[in-house]
Amino acid sequence: MKNSKISMPEQGIFFIEEIEKIAKLAGEIIRAHYTQGVTTEFKSSRQVVTAADRESEQFLKEALLQLHSCHFYGEESGGVVIEQGEQWVVDPLDGTENMTGYPPLLAISIGLLRNGKPVLGVIYDPIHDILYSAQEEHQLKINGEVTRVRSPPEPANAIVGVDFSSEMHTRSETLGQLSRVLQQARAVKVLGVPVLSLAEVAAGRLDLFFRPSTKLTDMAAGVCMVRAAGGKVVDYEGREWTIHSKGVIAGSSSMIDAYMPCFS
Repeated sequence: MKNSKISMPEQGIFFIEEIEKIAKLAGEIIRAHYTQGVTTEFKSSRQVVTAADRESEQFLKEALLQLHSCHFYGEESGGVVIEQGEQWVVDPLDGTENMTGYPPLLAISIGLLRNGKPVLGVIYDPIHDILYSAQEEHQLKINGEVTRVRSPPEPANAIVGVDFSSEMHTRSETLGQLSRVLQQARAVKVLGVPVLSLAEVAAGRLDLFFRPSTKLTDMAAGVCMVRAAGGKVVDYEGREWTIHSKGVIAGSSSMIDAYMPCFS
């Protein structure tokens, strides 16, 4: 398969394979910390951070900005989200709670926004060595191979993913939505890693995913993937997801239509 070129205004051309390599190198950092064990710290009342998060983000920031110098927004270092030009949006370790617990699900997420729109996504699961990547108007790849997404099942046979926000005021609403989803779906999965849930929707292994609050670092790469795979990403009102959206529902058009009443 030929390398996929990415053309950036005034910045020349680079290859998505270079970003995939950077994601895998960050994965080595995460995997080493996971094997050795880490100590968690609370960065808010309900959100934890580890040395692995910080080390991975520092590496990603340096490597990505060397590859393509533009704005940068990271889960740990923050920044200013821009709506004109290009911007890397990075979660150096999604699923931090799983670093010291179960299940062993972790991910690195690298997204690129162009004028506020996700145009590239690379997500890497370092524990299971699974690499997802996609570009706007291109096909989804898993471990370098173009993936043919299966046709969605009937809504009653759907496997639905959900992730709870650390924002306490959203949880009762999410439980109500989950209760309605459970009356219709075959099964519900809680991975605790939003970026992997979106990647699995893109891959067709989850039929729908919803979450009440959407940090941009959790969404940018995965939104690009779902769209590249032919799916849709909307907010709880059914409008196309944007960087300003506060909730997310991802899946095929037919699946979103079938489950939208659960969110009203």
